[in-house]
Amino acid sequence: MVSKLGAAEDYKPETDPGKLVAEFSSKDTSREKINIRLVEVAAGFAQPTDLQFPPKEDEYFLVAEKQGKLKWGKVNSKLTGVLLTLNVISEGEEGLLGLAFHPDFAKNGKIYLNYTLKQGKKDISRIAEWTLSQPKDLPNAKAESERVIMEVEQPYPNHNAGQIAFGPDRLLYVGWGDGGWMADPRKNGQNPKTFLGSMLRIDVNSPSEKLPYSIPKDNPFVGDTCCAPETFAYGLRNPWRYSFDPKGRLILADVGQDLWEEIDVIEKGKNYGWNTKEASHCFDPKEKCKSEGLTDPIYEYGREEGQSITGGYVYSNSKVSGLTNKYVFGDFITGRLWAISIPEDTNSTAKTAYALGKWPILISTFGRDHSGNVYVVDFASGRIYKIE
Repeated sequence: MVSKLGAAEDYKPETDPGKLVAEFSSKDTSREKINIRLVEVAAGFAQPTDLQFPPKEDEYFLVAEKQGKLKWGKVNSKLTGVLLTLNVISEGEEGLLGLAFHPDFAKNGKIYLNYTLKQGKKDISRIAEWTLSQPKDLPNAKAESERVIMEVEQPYPNHNAGQIAFGPDRLLYVGWGDGGWMADPRKNGQNPKTFLGSMLRIDVNSPSEKLPYSIPKDNPFVGDTCCAPETFAYGLRNPWRYSFDPKGRLILADVGQDLWEEIDVIEKGKNYGWNTKEASHCFDPKEKCKSEGLTDPIYEYGREEGQSITGGYVYSNSKVSGLTNKYVFGDFITGRLWAISIPEDTNSTAKTAYALGKWPILISTFGRDHSGNVYVVDFASGRIYKIE
């Protein structure tokens, strides 16, 4: 098992991360290659965990830092500033881990943050709504009026996941890891009554009488005692990064344990197998596990290629030949980048993984602007690169 963020402590790049050159290993010889460059467009961030552009924005962006700072930045500029500093705990895979802009951000200034804090002796993951005073002027905006949306107790300091994202249905999707430790000792992945190990789907625009959100009536388990009604899908280990593609599909990269990393298309009511399975392979038990009702990934790779998957985005620009409409993802430990075409039939697998090279960076997250450009973030150096 590889820590998603802890591996950075002793990381030393072989080359200057400001002057990146791609390598292609022997594993790439059987693959088609897409030649790209990673061009630095911003820097000055410390252990960045998420990068998000406001809706319809190509220039200004926000970066979440593991130690609790939320910063603004500008493409092709050294300008940056702090919008908010949170009192987080950052042991292991904890910290300020994710952010999302409300679909109506330009009008209401609302953003959503996912971070961990200490309450007494408990580690708590919190989803909170903040309002920025000047949504059309990030450098001069101020973060105001926190509203707590959801809190979840974390039994261990790993597998907190961290991503939050609004779907095309304008609902908020919250992906939680199984809570840790190795091998999911509390069996949260296969227990949809808990939030841990599940993808949740909630409406933050319409608080209910008892909750600061409401539960969509078409969530798959509403009225079923099997599951928490917030549950959209379950059987996840550590869904560190996920995104919606231009067709509205939820593409999720689930960090594996011993042998396999996987990419899933998350669909309503489905069970993605952990910890009965790791990707498409039996995990507990190691052989002849019960596969009925479990959904396999559309793509997986083993330890010979990487150790900790970081999910990305579909590249929807046309500037990079061959990359348009392909999903770009990477590996945090090895610095390798790939691209796949998401199959129309989600019961099938991606036939080809295109090699985009091995880079001397720790790929903690990706970003995508309004024009469909994809950005790669280096956890070690705090630099942000644009794929060109």
